[in-house]
Amino acid sequence: MVFYLFKILLTAATVFFCCSLPPLPAAAGPAGHRCDPVEPHVFTAPFHQGGDVASLQRCLAYLGYFHGAASGYYDRATMAALGNFQRQHHLSPSGLMDAPTWQVISRAMLIRAQAEEKIPSPHHDLCLLIDTFNLTLTVFSRGEIIRQYPVAVGRPGEETPVGSWRVANKSDEHLPGMGPRWMGLNIPGGSYGIHGTDRPWSIGTYASAGCVRMHNAHVLELFPWVTEGTPVLILGNPFGRFGEPYPVLQPGSCGAAVQEVQRVLKRLGYYQKSPDGVFGPGTADAVNLLRIQNGLPAGRVVDGPVYRLLGI
Repeated sequence: MVFYLFKILLTAATVFFCCSLPPLPAAAGPAGHRCDPVEPHVFTAPFHQGGDVASLQRCLAYLGYFHGAASGYYDRATMAALGNFQRQHHLSPSGLMDAPTWQVISRAMLIRAQAEEKIPSPHHDLCLLIDTFNLTLTVFSRGEIIRQYPVAVGRPGEETPVGSWRVANKSDEHLPGMGPRWMGLNIPGGSYGIHGTDRPWSIGTYASAGCVRMHNAHVLELFPWVTEGTPVLILGNPFGRFGEPYPVLQPGSCGAAVQEVQRVLKRLGYYQKSPDGVFGPGTADAVNLLRIQNGLPAGRVVDGPVYRLLGI
């Protein structure tokens, strides 16, 4: 754990140098994106609690309507703050959250950000920093922060892959589940990207299948600034949030945790291919050989004993 914390801190120190990253192979387009078009709609209501409520409270606090800690509980103070926001923005002041209210909130946040912060020159190189701990996407222009947006990232078991990547493709096609814009990343093992969302209540939570979700108003602002080749640095723990058990990996698993296991297996000489984040036959054989040669029962599963053998 200490090793991975050090690795994350070391990676963070390189953010201002990320524009010198070498190009990587292109990613798949938006048609095969990893986000879930069938994710159930969850609307915040009185007595509800969870990450979506905390996200709402942070948004309302940023806009000056909510005063207090983001507790994640939809209490009377939250309901009153939301009703006040709705009233001042010509919405029905029900105090209940719905998709249209989320969209107005995201536009209001963007208007405030534009009034407070700088707009990058189209000739200035950009670098994007995605922090999966604080659930933010920060835009750097020549080493200066010009924007910071709230985002949603991969849920436990389908974490957003950490590492240094680049934008590989862009699309303005509005596909189910990903809003009006798509910026694909050259992450091996799947179609990961930064995009909008039809589920704005998920922003500020761990909700996606690995992609990075933004409010639609925010992704519409960011999209024209970004070009193919823009560096994207994703910080986090490939095995999930600190303090939580590491996931058990087996054939069919995919994501950042699998990719990190493959990297270590390759360094130890058990795995010969390029790490792609997909637990296929080659990974299964490597894990089985590692287990047998180190006195563990034969098997194609990465569990606690295997993590310890790998030094993870």
